[in-house]
Amino acid sequence: MKKTLLATTALALVAVTASAVDVELYGQVNKGVFGFGDGQDRNVVIVDNDNSSTRMGLKGAQALDNGLTASVLFEGEMADNASNAFTQASVNGSTGTATTPANSTSASFTSRQARVGLSGNFGGVYVGKQSVATDGVLGTDLAGAADVMRQDVAEIGGGLLFRAKAGAKALQAGKSANTMTGTTLGDARENSIRYDSPIFAGVQGRASISQGGNMDLAGFYDGAMGDFKVAGSAGVTMVNNGTTTAANVQDSRYGASASVAHSSGLAGTVAYNTESLSKKAAGATEAEGWYVKGGYAWDAFEVAADYSTNENFSAKTGKDGLDAYGLAAQYNLGNGVSVAGLYRNLEADLVTKTESIDLYGVNMRVKF
Repeated sequence: MKKTLLATTALALVAVTASAVDVELYGQVNKGVFGFGDGQDRNVVIVDNDNSSTRMGLKGAQALDNGLTASVLFEGEMADNASNAFTQASVNGSTGTATTPANSTSASFTSRQARVGLSGNFGGVYVGKQSVATDGVLGTDLAGAADVMRQDVAEIGGGLLFRAKAGAKALQAGKSANTMTGTTLGDARENSIRYDSPIFAGVQGRASISQGGNMDLAGFYDGAMGDFKVAGSAGVTMVNNGTTTAANVQDSRYGASASVAHSSGLAGTVAYNTESLSKKAAGATEAEGWYVKGGYAWDAFEVAADYSTNENFSAKTGKDGLDAYGLAAQYNLGNGVSVAGLYRNLEADLVTKTESIDLYGVNMRVKF
């Protein structure tokens, strides 16, 4: 009730005539305190958690006389120090950590989604800046502790560079979890047209075409079998790459994930993603990544452990891999409030031998 009243009051400031659209104000603040060690530098940062960013939005729907429903969504976000963007400030010395992320130099409130839509018995069609059809394909996860632990292991600490073990322990340019994991499938919100099918027996199909020519197709399942809750998804992005003559250009991206949770509290998740290349050079290898996670939940508590292995995302030839494992715990206090803790180890497999990165910290999310 308070959400609707606040949203209606806000809209009244910019509208002469009251709208009949049922509007809801929603959002969250999601902050973490994380420390890291990279073999030489140790530091602590305060971040906006990129697993689910600090954001605020308005969403509304209006039933029309012809049986259709019109909808609107506007959502903005703020990341004054995104957890996937902070990095070491110096090449060799321990002189602190850059606190301004590359994607938000002014910490401004930026547009995340802004779209309109029409839905009915046929499904829904949506136009504007929004999630593409494959958004969430790699993120099906019932295994818990999701505030700090998801398939994209780069969402916290992904900007940290690996250091060489020998000599001056120089940072390795371009070698971070961000570049060495497959995080691009469905990850972007694009100006696009998207169609979502009706849900039949727990199954929904989605398709989108983005400004620039990329096309996405995906399928999602959410259901139950006896004492088990089951969810899964799979999708493909067909990349418009006709304007480039470069070698090893990405032609398409593929991914799938599945998760099962038992009524006892035990749960497991697996995800896989890969790509296909056009103009492939001799000796080049398509990138691929695997992710597995196990968890247990009881009452308001969740604990989980995961492992991820990734090959050839930042380079198509030679040794270029990243392994990651983590431990996490989460306590859900109720009313949209949760606290969580994470430990993660990141280890690169490169021609130059590098130090591993240890990441650890706590997080708090408050939703409204």
